[in-house]
Amino acid sequence: MELYQIRYFLAVSRTLNFTQAADACNVTQPALTRAIKKLEEELGGDLFRRERTRSHLTELGKAMVPLLQQSYDAANAAKAEAESYGRGTIAPLRIGISETVSSSFLHIIIAQLQQAVSGLDLALMREPAGRVSELLESGEIDFGILAASDESAWDRIRSWPLFDEDFVLCGVETDVETGVEAGENKAPLSALGELAMVLRPYCENQDSIRDYLGEQGISIEHRHKVSCDADLAALIEAGGTGVLLPKSSAARLNLQWMGLKDSPLRRTVVLIEAAGRQHNAAGSRFVRLMRSADWSNETGVNEPV
Repeated sequence: MELYQIRYFLAVSRTLNFTQAADACNVTQPALTRAIKKLEEELGGDLFRRERTRSHLTELGKAMVPLLQQSYDAANAAKAEAESYGRGTIAPLRIGISETVSSSFLHIIIAQLQQAVSGLDLALMREPAGRVSELLESGEIDFGILAASDESAWDRIRSWPLFDEDFVLCGVETDVETGVEAGENKAPLSALGELAMVLRPYCENQDSIRDYLGEQGISIEHRHKVSCDADLAALIEAGGTGVLLPKSSAARLNLQWMGLKDSPLRRTVVLIEAAGRQHNAAGSRFVRLMRSADWSNETGVNEPV
């Protein structure tokens, strides 16, 4: 079944006249008639009852009109979309973002992209870090933004560090709970073993933090667990629990926080792409903007408690 056959059929179904339909399609009537006949052979029945001056749709023809119209419209839409991509009038950009990284720091980059790239078609996809890497490998996204970790990753991933930040303690209620000395605003790492903590299993650094604290003889009691930071905020604000968060996450959730004394617990937020993969205008501009941006203020947050 060819697209031109469907076009001829739809023209006859509208005019109910082969001559008028041929004129509308800018073809000869014999050519149109042959195309309709071939379509009828493929569908296994007559589509029209032919009369001298006016034809009528058969029951099969009536049933085929909406189906073939839908197919014809979809084919034309696909063709138009493909032509738009070919001309560069549509510039798709798919970015996967880890569940632990805020997208708020991208607003300036996105604004610059919209000014520089006409036809920008942007999609921000929120996924666990491991899934972000999988989507990049499969080509479903162009770039990923996540926290670097020791987990094995696809060997073709290329990454650029954006910024580093400390992990801080949120949900602190009293100095007694944390063992903070007078005049200080940092808690000792040992305080983590005295608090009921919230587990964030989606955090890229969760395992490395647990391993480090274990080496220091500190065992954390994870009394609660959440699947996203939005729920975490409600749990912490209810009181009685603590959580280790990157500074930027504490700021985004508007949580009070306390630093950790002599703590090496930090993370690096990185931009990742597939090495050697070609990008369109939007992707090329995005990676240039991300790599040239000043990220030094991304961890500027509210004052500690």
